Amino acid sequence: MIMENENKAGIARNYGRYSFTIKKSIVIVLAVVTILACGWLILSLMDSLDIPSNKNDQFASEQKWRVDQRTDMDSCEKQIIKNQIDLKRVNERQISGRAFQTQILALFMIVLQLILIVFVVWIGRKSYSSQKTY
Repeated sequence: MIMENENKAGIARNYGRYSFTIKKSIVIVLAVVTILACGWLILSLMDSLDIPSNKNDQFASEQKWRVDQRTDMDSCEKQIIKNQIDLKRVNERQISGRAFQTQILALFMIVLQLILIVFVVWIGRKSYSSQKTY
């Protein structure tokens, strides 16, 4: 009877250990998938960033100057085209701002997932290395 109880305790201890290992591996896999998705999101939004904003502003002013120089249009058409150029610049800045905020959020998620992975690996090693077996 004592032998049987010890055997059941050993089986229960091993089951708990394997169960924890499976849960730990699932958490790590999900964290890695999240890191990869956030990395892909960061890279895909790189095209939306308005990094050389001064250069783009200069290009917009040159476009408006060229419109002013045209003689085949009246002043109303010129003003409409200039307003469209300004509106396009404003939209590009807004898209760039949203893309940057999304990238910052994705980077924050990557850092959290890395902390989670380190925490899970560290807790898993500590909990079973400090257990006493009788």
